[in-house]
Amino acid sequence: MSALPHLYSFRRCPYAMRARLALAASGLPFELREVALRSKPAELLAASPKGTVPVLVLPGGEVIAESLEVMLWALRQHDPQGWLEPDGASLADMLALIAECDGAFKQQLDRYKYPNRFAAEADAAGLDRTGFAHAQRT
Repeated sequence: MSALPHLYSFRRCPYAMRARLALAASGLPFELREVALRSKPAELLAASPKGTVPVLVLPGGEVIAESLEVMLWALRQHDPQGWLEPDGASLADMLALIAECDGAFKQQLDRYKYPNRFAAEADAAGLDRTGFAHAQRT
């Protein structure tokens, strides 16, 4: 086992970004292991058979395979900027904000970033492929 936690990540995955950001904000040392999702390393699949990122493997072998759990683990260890409980807000407030961003916001972001994936859905709803109503033609 590594002396440091190691994080399997993919640089463009928003959930892996959340995990990397939280680990960086915590100031905890960790080893970053970037992966190519089309060629996942055996070590990643051994730690988390579903093969998604992020996956944090702790020195004792414990595996944290959800970005929100990685974030909470890191910031519960050390939260120098008060991300979990900023002035005037509670942890419940922060978790509600995260849930909002993970829900409707992420769905719309995906439609904007990958319009071709959602073309049929947009066409059926009378929207252009970025989720906006078709312009009226005169």
